[in-house]
Amino acid sequence: MKTCVLIYEGFVQFEVVLANNFMKTKGDIITVGKDMNEVLSHEGFKTIPHKTIDDIDIEEVDLFIIPGGFPDILINNTKLHKLLKELNSKNKVIGAICAAPIHLAKAGILNGKNFTTTLPVEEFDEFNECNFINKDIVVDKNIVTAKANAYVDFAIKLGELMDIYEDEEDLEETIRYFKYHEDTHQDKK
Repeated sequence: MKTCVLIYEGFVQFEVVLANNFMKTKGDIITVGKDMNEVLSHEGFKTIPHKTIDDIDIEEVDLFIIPGGFPDILINNTKLHKLLKELNSKNKVIGAICAAPIHLAKAGILNGKNFTTTLPVEEFDEFNECNFINKDIVVDKNIVTAKANAYVDFAIKLGELMDIYEDEEDLEETIRYFKYHEDTHQDKK
């Protein structure tokens, strides 16, 4: 399985670290930039992308994740919008958290789909307010959107959709450990 994670100047790394950790158990994590230049995350981590948007082979992508960050950085990036449209046309799972759903809206792939975001939807013409659901996480077919505070639920849901859990017990243990901070290893003693 190949998971592509968009990185760009100011991307909010903590929102996708857990999802990356989960996806890495079943495949490769590939960071994707608008170019090959190093970017600085919101938290101050320097990151160099593995590939550029132009280098992505749609057929090799199983999951595409977009972390939040300042919308203005990528809002007019037509290469990103084209990539998102192509991924959506192939029903690839696309996850967008915090402010990132604005890029899905700008690409036109939220048309007719329910979504959530941390952004105030009424301030962005790209969003169709009728489809905004004020929940922490919203799944509509192949699109997963989440508010920033739901990064654990976002990671767990992406894991479910990508079928990374061995069984229902594995999923429940993951939820108990990462969401409710229960020491699930005590049960096995």
